[in-house]
Amino acid sequence: MNNKKLVFLLAALVAAPLAQAERPANIVDGKKYHHVVVIWLKQHGDPEARRKYIEGSKRLSRLPGVLSYDIGPVADIKRDKPSASVDDSFDVAVSATFDSKESLENYSKHPEHGKVIQEVLKPLVDRYKVYDFTE
Repeated sequence: MNNKKLVFLLAALVAAPLAQAERPANIVDGKKYHHVVVIWLKQHGDPEARRKYIEGSKRLSRLPGVLSYDIGPVADIKRDKPSASVDDSFDVAVSATFDSKESLENYSKHPEHGKVIQEVLKPLVDRYKVYDFTE
C-alpha cells in the first residue's frame, strides 16, 4: 500500500467516530424531547412587552433537564410571495430541548416553572400554543 492510501485510510479511521452525531451522556432513551411555545402578547407588537417576556422567561432555562433554551421575537423575514403556511403573527417563541421525556414532564411541574408562568409571564400573554415532539 502506498503512503497516500495509508494516510487517507488512517485519516478516515480517525475521523469516522467524530463524524457521528454525539449525544449528551444524559440522553436516557436515545431521544431528545423538544418543547416549542408560540406566544401572542396582550400588547401585540410592543418591543418592551416582548423584552419583558423574554427576560422573564430566561429563568426557566436553568431548570433541571434542560439541554438548550432558545427564545426570541418573531423574525423579520422578507419572502418573495406571501404564503398561508407561514405564520408570523406571534410575538415571541420558545424552543427548549430536554434530555428525556421525564425531564420535560418534570419541567412543567417544577415549582419555579409555575411561579415564573403565574407571576411574570401570564400577565403579559393573550394566548399561546405548545408543541412537544421527540426525535
